[in-house]
Amino acid sequence: MSTVAVIGAGIGGLSAALALAADGHQVTVLERTKQLEALGVGLLLTPNAVQVLDRLGVDLSGEGQTLSRLEVWGRSGRLISTINLAYLAQANGPSYGIARPRLHALLSAALPPSVELVLGAPVASAQQSSDQTVTLTWPGVDRAFDTVVVADGLRSLLGGPGQLRYSGNTCWRGIVPLNVGSVAVESWGEGNRVGVVPIGGGQVYYYLVRVSPAGAEPPSSIAQLRALFAGHGGTAGRLVDSLEEMPPVHSNLFELERPFWGQARILLLGDAAHAMTPNQGQGAAMAIEDAFSLAAALRPGVDGALERYRANRHRRVRRVQLTSRRIGMVANLRGPGVAWARETVMRLAPSTAATMAMQRLIQSGPLTALAAPPLPSTRLPPTH
Repeated sequence: MSTVAVIGAGIGGLSAALALAADGHQVTVLERTKQLEALGVGLLLTPNAVQVLDRLGVDLSGEGQTLSRLEVWGRSGRLISTINLAYLAQANGPSYGIARPRLHALLSAALPPSVELVLGAPVASAQQSSDQTVTLTWPGVDRAFDTVVVADGLRSLLGGPGQLRYSGNTCWRGIVPLNVGSVAVESWGEGNRVGVVPIGGGQVYYYLVRVSPAGAEPPSSIAQLRALFAGHGGTAGRLVDSLEEMPPVHSNLFELERPFWGQARILLLGDAAHAMTPNQGQGAAMAIEDAFSLAAALRPGVDGALERYRANRHRRVRRVQLTSRRIGMVANLRGPGVAWARETVMRLAPSTAATMAMQRLIQSGPLTALAAPPLPSTRLPPTH
């Protein structure tokens, strides 16, 4: 087997290290920070990701919060869409809300002793050599590898020519105590959205998304922020009212215009390859799937691995990326008449439509052998 360097020790990088080590590769993980820590606050993991994690030896049983439904509410205060996660779990396994640091810790703990983890190693350059190796340079070190996996995020050092695209949204994220049971909620307001995902222990991961011009000055106080998200009812309204301090994470939401998978013996995964807007909650899931597919692409050897990897991943990832982009565009529509029309169309869709769309997404993942038969259009239990 080959020597493989994984640049970045986030969710995608650690998943790749696990998958590659299981196949017998000599894996070195290079992390620029001096401590192994997770960026971000929370995640929603649907069965397509959970199935891969299970294959990688990461058991989520008893972790976070098993989710029963994902509900979307409109500015009118009416339920406009539901994904019945409990029903999907019968054939596909559960979905979880989980704190990102906890998932990161589980991945770290699962790494076998054979994986070399190098902290404080910001990679400065990568040179593909005539002897079919890639030489990486970080402070005080030049080292050659057979293959390099790049998992260092949206603004990747070794990313390709893909252009960043501003989604038109800015987002605040955090974790607070709030008892909401097992139902994740997203509420669509006037140019804003509030998401609440239970993660266990009486806590929720929340996100506040607002339409905002690039470079606009964000609110400076929690009172100003709450005012921007006033008017939501139910769980979302309770969340906004409960906030006592500014969320710990704030960022403008960018994505890559289109995926870029790498060149020669340098392969990209996760946000480095295909950063997308978080409108389907599939960003981390796609990185985890990438790790599984990338390891499979390397099994016949390094030669041709990039082509095999691209062929396995591009169509699926591109579909998820574009669907997330479209959802964001619809959610960003403003004006009372526009919002009313949007909600009316969504409510008139068959009650099983969102659940079946999620089923199709799960079944088209890399573990299709574990997928269930298509959902029937009837026989779904009540959604609320």
